[in-house]
Amino acid sequence: MNSLIKTAATFVLVVFLSCKGNQNSSETSATDSTTVVADTAAHAATVYTCPMHPEVVSDKPGKCPTCGMDLEPKS
Repeated sequence: MNSLIKTAATFVLVVFLSCKGNQNSSETSATDSTTVVADTAAHAATVYTCPMHPEVVSDKPGKCPTCGMDLEPKS
């Protein structure tokens, strides 16, 4: 029973640390086609964004640099 608790605690710790690492790297990285836009109303063209990371926006479809999901048109 004690080893089961230790294994579960280790698993939770690994998951937490891996999520924390992705969050930090996404805040410091940027690609050529994605930018953080403060005022999207100023853009007349379609703006694409990640459903999981709304701060990631692009003027063309592509993949989110943080999670790899397809960018979708912003409504």
